[in-house]
Amino acid sequence: MCGKPLDEVLNTARLSQATGVTETDVRTLLDGGEPPTEDPDAMVRRRVRFLYETHTGDDGQPKDVRDIAAAIGQTTVWVRRLVAGDAKPNLVVGHALCKYYGVAPGFLTDSPADALNRELQPVVFDLEVQADPEKTLADLGVRSISGRSPMMEKQNWVALAQMVASMAEELRSVNTKLDRLQNSEGGR
Repeated sequence: MCGKPLDEVLNTARLSQATGVTETDVRTLLDGGEPPTEDPDAMVRRRVRFLYETHTGDDGQPKDVRDIAAAIGQTTVWVRRLVAGDAKPNLVVGHALCKYYGVAPGFLTDSPADALNRELQPVVFDLEVQADPEKTLADLGVRSISGRSPMMEKQNWVALAQMVASMAEELRSVNTKLDRLQNSEGGR
């Protein structure tokens, strides 16, 4: 894949860490299989426990339960039950927990396939940019580029395509927020 070893591009340990899906299930999905179905409640509880155990502080220890409780607006007693897998968060608490740990909003609830797909999107994009940065720029709406050198090196094209893609994503995010504001004001 674009000159990179498959294990580097599709690092199952990294994908597992980013998705909360076990490495075995990541491998199964990458091989085109379907992992065993998990009860949704059990999956959410397991992923909360996974966040607590794997997204640790600088000292390698899980985050302090008091800090988590303060961040998500819950008691330390309930958070202890939550991170032990004995309690399940509601939607608001689940969202706050994802925000606290810096993971995608669907981290707790996405199916294994959806979670893996979410994490593979940037990988696929990076591979596409590396393979043909000029096509990526054209797909992003760039029609011409004015530069001092008539011949840019491929790495410069790649860097430019990544920068334009980042700007386009930020603009999409802003436009989505503006649309929500306009829609909420229009309903008054």
